[in-house]
Amino acid sequence: MGVTQISNQDIVQDMDDSKHEMNNHLEGDFTFIVTEITDSSYVINFKFNRFKLVTTSNIYGELINIDTKNSVIDDNLEAKIFSGLTKSTLQMDMLKTGEIIKISGTEAMINKMITDAGITDEFTKELMVEAMKKEFGNESLARSFEQLTFIYPTKKVMTGDSWINHYSGDLNAENNWTLINWDKNIELTAKSIVTMITEEDSHIMSLKGTQNTHVIANKKTGFAELITVTSNTTGSTVMKQMNDVKIPTTIKSKSTYKIKKHVQ
Repeated sequence: MGVTQISNQDIVQDMDDSKHEMNNHLEGDFTFIVTEITDSSYVINFKFNRFKLVTTSNIYGELINIDTKNSVIDDNLEAKIFSGLTKSTLQMDMLKTGEIIKISGTEAMINKMITDAGITDEFTKELMVEAMKKEFGNESLARSFEQLTFIYPTKKVMTGDSWINHYSGDLNAENNWTLINWDKNIELTAKSIVTMITEEDSHIMSLKGTQNTHVIANKKTGFAELITVTSNTTGSTVMKQMNDVKIPTTIKSKSTYKIKKHVQ
């Protein structure tokens, strides 16, 4: 299966009499190949094919511009790092509910990303490995992709029935799912209460809000074909280097995932 992700995130921070407005635009293409099926689970090979991230600020201009389909410029360290993202295959063990048991192979992928960047200093490499585990480690990726896969109940349901599951990680969510339709396709919706807590060297961001998810899935295979996720969260950003000043913060985001089956 080929998956195309397009995500757009608008961040607004109210700073005294001004607003700091940032936008993250992310595009990704990745491939899932089911290599083994049991009564309760799947074993899936997973690979990033393309990763694009553009971050802009109304104050600082363009902060990040990475697209792994483009040629890497020698002095663009970030582009070199992320080019390694597309050169490794990971393995995912997933229950048929979509809950991910584990992902393996990220350690080799992270090492490849650092090697491609030409970083040789051991201390710097260790720091970067630990930093990248937060985004691309086995556990981090499992929790991230669960938001794409963990959509089904543990018991049989009928049209109109609801069930609850939870996501954990940087995004914690209580999801109230409803089976809307069971005709040609499976149609699901979820209304979620979400909390986001992220900590970096310079700041801690803490937000709460709501998220809405709409899923169209293949009735025969159960795999999603189209997923749309929108969220609105508010809270604050605590700046560690500014006497822990709290900056009111709002994030609005929308992500779309389109999944196409590849015939082997």
